[in-house]
Amino acid sequence: MDVATGTGAALVAAAQMVGPQGRVQAIDLAENMLDRAEHNLRMNGLSNADFHVMDATRLDFKSSYFDAVICSFGLFFMPDMLGALKEWRRVLKPGGRLIFTSFSANAFQPLGKIFRDDIEASDITLEDPGWQRLNNEDACRDILTQAGFDNIQLLQEQLGYHLNDEKGWWDIVVNSGLRAIFNKLPAEKRADFQQQHLDKIAKLKTDKGLWLNVEVLFSSAQRPADSDN
Repeated sequence: MDVATGTGAALVAAAQMVGPQGRVQAIDLAENMLDRAEHNLRMNGLSNADFHVMDATRLDFKSSYFDAVICSFGLFFMPDMLGALKEWRRVLKPGGRLIFTSFSANAFQPLGKIFRDDIEASDITLEDPGWQRLNNEDACRDILTQAGFDNIQLLQEQLGYHLNDEKGWWDIVVNSGLRAIFNKLPAEKRADFQQQHLDKIAKLKTDKGLWLNVEVLFSSAQRPADSDN
């Protein structure tokens, strides 16, 4: 099962991995995202997946059903992360494995901090970003333990890359959750904000480009092999 499928990046990889003899159940709250995921799956020559509009904390699957559950950058958006993990544990077979990803505390820095500081300098109050709820190994290990998983393994990987320039950073802003923050600004102030912000970002560019830090935590755990529920 692929939870919070989105546009299907993890789904495509999972479908390729299980092959024609396996099948992936993709769930998301947004039907339009599932439509895009199905399109991307077929563009990769695959059809071994089913798509469901479903709440990740209230699954319509029977217990002890799946060999594996994956969730790519989705768990930290859920209000009840512990409840979600317990539900995923329920549908896993005993010994089945869960893998989810989250961003480390250093991810997107310093670009993300500059963006948030510039927004707050415009008299906009921001809450802590949701992805920081699982931004370190202790937080991931603790919540997996509370949810009843064992054989917990944690891996941190740097998946960052160089953007060509500050325009590449702005593409990320407008195509991610940062866009909602940007839209908090009055419409008449947005163009000036964009220009002033990108002028700051441009100063960080080197001869290699503009470094985007994408430090990722991979959390893996198993439902105990001797568990009944």
